[in-house]
Amino acid sequence: MDITTILSTLITALGSVLVALITAGYFKKWQDRNKEKKSRGQLMAQIQKDELIHFTLREIRRQYNCDRIYIIQFHNGGYFYTAAPMQKASVTYERNSDGLERVSDKFQNVMVSHHTWYLTETMNNKMFYVDLDNMPDLPTKSLLKNYGNYAHSAVVIYNNQNQLIGVMGLSWVFSEIPKELMDEGVFSDEFKLHLYQDANSLNEYLI
Repeated sequence: MDITTILSTLITALGSVLVALITAGYFKKWQDRNKEKKSRGQLMAQIQKDELIHFTLREIRRQYNCDRIYIIQFHNGGYFYTAAPMQKASVTYERNSDGLERVSDKFQNVMVSHHTWYLTETMNNKMFYVDLDNMPDLPTKSLLKNYGNYAHSAVVIYNNQNQLIGVMGLSWVFSEIPKELMDEGVFSDEFKLHLYQDANSLNEYLI
């Protein structure tokens, strides 16, 4: 094989390697751009969902003239030594009247076992108190009154597979409970049904 053939073969081989390297570089850049675009798209979609949830909560708060409305969602928050997941809950969305302290700043990664009475009563459709002084569970009453509440209601939120994914709570601090929400001094069955429907209208937007 003469020198010309050898050089030609080497040049061809080097050219192929160079093309492969350039192509791989462009392909990686293309992949990175696609990943970035997809990530940005997912973030924008989540922001739009969050805005819709906040808007809905604001409208519900105004409809019932309450001072604080929030959503609690359940999640895993680490593991026990047995590898069993810890069951925790956090306030993920909240709307308040002007000047009220946000509970979402403090209610993060809370053990579900700390609030079993509250959750059980809510799941049994019993968390409706026009006057918190009538609440029999002292720790729950103390916690709610610590944030200035005098009345409180809560309902569960299920996803489309009928799995419990959250709780929507309403509290009255200084605003008056509308008379049309009550029946003989307690929250009416009609209000309870409407509140449940309002809460579960959000289920498809919650993770």
